[in-house]
Amino acid sequence: MTTAAGRFPDGFLWGTASAAHQVEGDNRNSDWWEFEQQPGRIANGDSSAIACDHYHRYREDFALLREMQQNAHRLSLEWSRIEPSPGEFDSRQIRHYRDVLGELREQGMQPMVTLHHFTSPLWFTRKGGWAASGAAHAFMPFVHRVIDELGDLIGLWCTINEPNIYAANGWVVGEFPPALRGDLAGLYRVTSNMRRAHELAYSAIKRRWPDALVGLSHHKFLMLPATEKRRDLWATKTAQLALDRWPVAPGRLSKVVEASADYVGIAHYWGQMCAFDPRLPQHQFIRRFNVPDTPVTDMGWTSDPTWMRVVLNELKSLGKPVFVTENGLASNDDEWRQRYLKEILSNVQLAIADGVDVRGYFHWTTMDNFEWARGYAMRFGLIDVDRKTLERRIKPSGRLYARIAQANSLPLDSAQ
Repeated sequence: MTTAAGRFPDGFLWGTASAAHQVEGDNRNSDWWEFEQQPGRIANGDSSAIACDHYHRYREDFALLREMQQNAHRLSLEWSRIEPSPGEFDSRQIRHYRDVLGELREQGMQPMVTLHHFTSPLWFTRKGGWAASGAAHAFMPFVHRVIDELGDLIGLWCTINEPNIYAANGWVVGEFPPALRGDLAGLYRVTSNMRRAHELAYSAIKRRWPDALVGLSHHKFLMLPATEKRRDLWATKTAQLALDRWPVAPGRLSKVVEASADYVGIAHYWGQMCAFDPRLPQHQFIRRFNVPDTPVTDMGWTSDPTWMRVVLNELKSLGKPVFVTENGLASNDDEWRQRYLKEILSNVQLAIADGVDVRGYFHWTTMDNFEWARGYAMRFGLIDVDRKTLERRIKPSGRLYARIAQANSLPLDSAQ
């Protein structure tokens, strides 16, 4: 089905998203670098030692983003570079990130800055990391230093990236450091501490920079019932609540998207079906599986672009601006990525027509990079990176995204 293209709102932010550890290279003072040295942790034995060498090539990378007509870029500041020891700050690294943010602005792009995107300094993790009492307060000296030294260059702040993913992968699934499995108590300690860190960071930023927009990025899975039976509806609701909430007090949970924030940031990639299964007490009697007859990405996720409209409409009642902080497709099939881009953005546009105040879209990701424990095999980028020469090449999907951003409108043949 085709529909006449409509324009996105004036001032809509078109960008890509990245994380420091995945692109910079040589980030050796973080828990992820230490994790990578353990045999079998990273697919194919890949290493972030070079990554995309973005630390040195950021100017040429930002020039490519300008060529792709971007007016914004989401990036993270590496805590372990800025505060390599507790209370000791590296002025050289602060100057580096000042140069990075200044270059972004010089090239006409607004930075959205993430303060914690899955990586922490070794000194922090050796004291228990995000599971330790006092974790939120240990995070704050870094936050205050960034506020003081770099805040004049930042209008959009993202305090914490996907706390539910970070906690689940580190304490339940075992794919992230500290690689624990089934530690539900640890998961709740981590998300509780991250909630507190977000609240403290939000307040600190707003005191110093009251006009800045501050929020966080919440990873939103979409859970669908396997049948309309009451038990499967219960299983779906229970699974969704577990993914969307974090502790605010003993025995009390609240929605992550209801945290103190000036906007709601949503990362959305995939969905699953849920069914009640009495054989799975260790999983709350819930069986989760990929949605039948739905495309599966290289990450093993089922992905349907129409789910984006559903996810965004859930946020309408909050009455806040919304940014899609991450969305993309892991695939070597760039023709699929082109179709996906048009379809996903069509559904963003439909959500805007439904009354959701969506202000921007940040595609994951800028360039093919170090996809955590999956290494370099997972290709999400709009830019190809030759792993031997590090030469960059904008993919056809990146050229398409550039045309959409330049026009602030979808092509006439976009699918609905």
